[in-house]
Amino acid sequence: MFKFSYNWLKAESEIGADYDELLHWLDIQGFEIASIEDYGDDKAVEIEVKANRPDMLSVAGVLREFYAGKGRRQLKNFTPDVPLTLVDDNGVLSHKIDVKTPDVHRYCAVEIRGVDNTGETPAYIKDRLTKSGVACINPIVDISNYVLLQIGQPIHIFDADKVKGDIRIENVPAPTKFTTLASTEIELPKGALLISDDENPLCVAGIIGGHAPEVTAETKNIIIESANFDHVIERVTSKKTHVQTAASYRFERGVSVATAVPGALICIDMITKLCGGEYNKTGYLYTDGTSAEPQKLTVTKKRINALLGSELSVEQICKYLNDCFFGTVCEDGENIVVTVPDFRLDIEYDVDVIEEVGRMYGYQNIEPQPVKLYAPYVENPVNKNANKLRDMMVGFGFIEVLTYGFIPGNAMQMLHIKEDSEYYGDIKILNPLNNFYELMRPSLCFGLIQTAIANMSVGKNDLRIFEVGKRFFRQKDHEDGYNEKNVFAALMTGVKLGRGFGIVKDAKFSVYDAVSLLDAIMREYNIKYEIRQTDELGMFEEGAGGDIYVGGRRIGYIGKISRAVLMEFENGKLARDDVAYLEFCFEGFGESKRSIEFDSDYPSVTREYNLLVKNGIHFTDYVKDITGASDIIVNVSPRDVYTGIGVPKGFTSVLVRVEYNDPTRTLGFEEIADVEKKFLKALLDNHKITLKL
Repeated sequence: MFKFSYNWLKAESEIGADYDELLHWLDIQGFEIASIEDYGDDKAVEIEVKANRPDMLSVAGVLREFYAGKGRRQLKNFTPDVPLTLVDDNGVLSHKIDVKTPDVHRYCAVEIRGVDNTGETPAYIKDRLTKSGVACINPIVDISNYVLLQIGQPIHIFDADKVKGDIRIENVPAPTKFTTLASTEIELPKGALLISDDENPLCVAGIIGGHAPEVTAETKNIIIESANFDHVIERVTSKKTHVQTAASYRFERGVSVATAVPGALICIDMITKLCGGEYNKTGYLYTDGTSAEPQKLTVTKKRINALLGSELSVEQICKYLNDCFFGTVCEDGENIVVTVPDFRLDIEYDVDVIEEVGRMYGYQNIEPQPVKLYAPYVENPVNKNANKLRDMMVGFGFIEVLTYGFIPGNAMQMLHIKEDSEYYGDIKILNPLNNFYELMRPSLCFGLIQTAIANMSVGKNDLRIFEVGKRFFRQKDHEDGYNEKNVFAALMTGVKLGRGFGIVKDAKFSVYDAVSLLDAIMREYNIKYEIRQTDELGMFEEGAGGDIYVGGRRIGYIGKISRAVLMEFENGKLARDDVAYLEFCFEGFGESKRSIEFDSDYPSVTREYNLLVKNGIHFTDYVKDITGASDIIVNVSPRDVYTGIGVPKGFTSVLVRVEYNDPTRTLGFEEIADVEKKFLKALLDNHKITLKL
């Protein structure tokens, strides 16, 4: 925001300034009118100034903008003709100045001796300051504030007699206490710019002054500081100290280095005329080497018209830019070399220059054109696979759930996942809501088990649920040492098919159903996979867990959740049936090319075998002994498992269905019997598996 007196603006204008015309132009250029205060024959106007236009935070800036709208290319020169020589020599002032930081871009200092600060500030200065929202203090301080509002250059003035020794400008090496003019103690963050002498801190550069060098009615000798400080340092310091002043507000947004010397000259002229005194004809000027050469950019007529949708000539373009105080040179009728004025800190690229042409031409004069873009739609493969998995699971009768990405800090211990496991997680949030949400999940398992048990606590014991989400884990060779993957997980427990209609007992979910689900998913993607038995995770029953491999790469795991893990959860004892779990990463899944298969003209023969399997032997361990017995075996699938009456202790009864088929002929009983004998012998020899009688 910037607040100014309309009469002040009109008095500085050499072409007048019609009130309604001024406000209309500011409004259509994006400087909205925030408020208007009536003062009889004058008005205090407050406008909104965007962060990229700090040049509008002064009367001169507003006047320049008005002149641009009027096509007037020459603004009044605010800088008085004051003879002054500026040198980078510490010996020219009564106090040496030592700049010890690269965060100072310009530092101009001039000394005036014998001032009289006991008088009254002229009425016109008081009037303009008051209407601009600035309190009047004493003539010298009021003049420094007046210059700030007039040209946008912050000024700070020290009582030279209160400065002890040399003046140093440096970054504080550590948090430092500082007492402001308002007697408020603030803590400066490390790196803040502090100006101090041999005994005391004098002021926080560009933000606020301190008590030590305060200018009062008794002040006789002064040092005028007109400087330019790094806007990043100024903003950080202002935000961390919660101190914002008119000076810091401007420095944060950017102040042109070119106004540092004019600001000092205006102060010298006004102070010596109103308060007397003699100024030192030689002043101190430090510069960090920032180029004083104006920035130059090249734009083309073709590009300007292409972006704006206009048909402007080179002459029109140059006129609009000249009206905004830009310099232009065009020698070939196409390429325009633009010289950017020093106060336009927002101009960096050619499009910024084109924007100036557009706003001066008038956006309302640009004919709307339909946008013609070639934007082919490419579906995200991860989202595509996620949606496909959702459709499949809903078709299988599963319900999708959504759990938190954060889990308790002790979740790995609850799941019995070992520290050396790939699925062990220790990535903690710096500021969690509470301990229950402090760990980023390395697996979806915790959330699904918790959801299942929560449903069991309200009587929902038969569950088939799934989730598609992200897991988070450490990866040393990845950027920042962390990574995340999209994974699919499913959990099933309880009754899958109730008794009745010929079914004498409830059929319950087992780990074999998880295997069948995995097989169905992989068949849909035409992906060959392998399950390798493992006890690495620790959350599965011994011998009832396996890793899923695709192309030799582990993508997930499958198994039966152990009773010990379930008992780690509150109400975990409610999970009376087997809990089967499946999780795998589906990133990289794609439709593999399918070979053409023809249905056999000859019927298949299907037989079921009730196998007595010793506990700890997984289906994947012995299925190859069956499928490898003959080429006429086209499918092998587990149908049911049973432990109880009639099954010896330490064994499980597994019902396996085997499908026989030959596309060239009808199979005979004797041929099938020979194949049966072959794989039953292999099962007995390799795994001690027999038929249950």
